[in-house]
Amino acid sequence: MNELTYEQRQEILDYFGKILINHVRDTSLTMAMDIAKNKTVNPIKQKQYKALSGLNNEQKEAVCDLLSETITDTIYNFLDMFEANQEKMKLLVFKDGSEYDLNKVSEKMGGEISFVDEDGWIQKFSKMGRFVI
Repeated sequence: MNELTYEQRQEILDYFGKILINHVRDTSLTMAMDIAKNKTVNPIKQKQYKALSGLNNEQKEAVCDLLSETITDTIYNFLDMFEANQEKMKLLVFKDGSEYDLNKVSEKMGGEISFVDEDGWIQKFSKMGRFVI
């Protein structure tokens, strides 16, 4: 991977990150927040999480913040698992006819998702914005 420029590395990481944030984090967070805010139309979920219907807006916001943090931490730990076990597993991305091992493209796999860094995947690609109850 040493033959890749910084810009090429970023392009590969962002290619993967955009898909991960849109299809995993934002999708999961939207479903969970709909339940927490009593907006789900799924009758099974309505019944299962009926206890949440009595929460006030401040409590709902706290639950949504917790959901966001938990989903983000789970993705971080999942990515970090690949880095910690590089000799046992790879996370491959196929782009423009080439195969890339993200452990070799990224300096710190889990850190790519960073919520507070403007270059992190959440800041770049998430469509969730601030929670509105």
